[in-house]
Amino acid sequence: MSEVRAMGHVRLGRLPATRKWKDVVKLLGGAEIEISSLAEAVERACDRSLADAVKDPAFIEALWLFLKVPQAAREDDFAGELSKLGLKVPNDPTLTDILAAIDGALEDVRHRKDKSLSDFGLIAKNAAISALRSLMNDRSPSLWAPTREDERTTLATFASTERFGELTQRFFTKLLAGHLQYFLDRAIPEQVGPGAAIQSVADTRTLDETISQHCNETTVIMRAFAKDWLGKNRFHQNRDLSRLDATGFAAHAFTKIRSELSRRSGLQP
Repeated sequence: MSEVRAMGHVRLGRLPATRKWKDVVKLLGGAEIEISSLAEAVERACDRSLADAVKDPAFIEALWLFLKVPQAAREDDFAGELSKLGLKVPNDPTLTDILAAIDGALEDVRHRKDKSLSDFGLIAKNAAISALRSLMNDRSPSLWAPTREDERTTLATFASTERFGELTQRFFTKLLAGHLQYFLDRAIPEQVGPGAAIQSVADTRTLDETISQHCNETTVIMRAFAKDWLGKNRFHQNRDLSRLDATGFAAHAFTKIRSELSRRSGLQP
């Protein structure tokens, strides 16, 4: 269960008492659950809340740090470059130090103004840390415990267009899964029981895993898009990418994801 599931406040939106949300409940209560249709139905019922995600400062900060931290890892003064990004790390930081600093920086952004304290910002923070940790673990040496230099070198590889595409997909996979689960977790408990597709805790776990797989397949389009975008903006135009650039990237990314959700469900956006 994610951190967001246990929260007592609701800031992404209320569960809508509309025909659209009744469609979601109907899908959950059926004998079988078609995940692609369920994901599309949730997004439609919640008034396309992904479209508003680009306004969340914590999400934009997370995406911007994904652009900048790997570049910082290529520099001789790694800790100094991280400090310039607002990340509080010791000299010669470990991956744990970096992830803790990202966590702290994103929390600072979330609490900077009351209107910034959104559940989507928390979902974005969790997705960013989880994506970076999991990919670093996947790419780190497996025959020995990675050193600080191993971790820095591995992190630096994500500054390349190819690896940035991989990192971006992992981030949006976890972000989309967290977003869908945020709404579903308040509806699923009422749909568990005999005759329904969800009859036990094991079925709930299977549903979670299936949603994660669906989100991973949906965000495959992010790899090529992120790779081309970074190549065009950083290498071809030689730009120092800003938070505004990250916002523009996010807007295009969510348009593609929402279109893919519709395509996979067989519905028109």
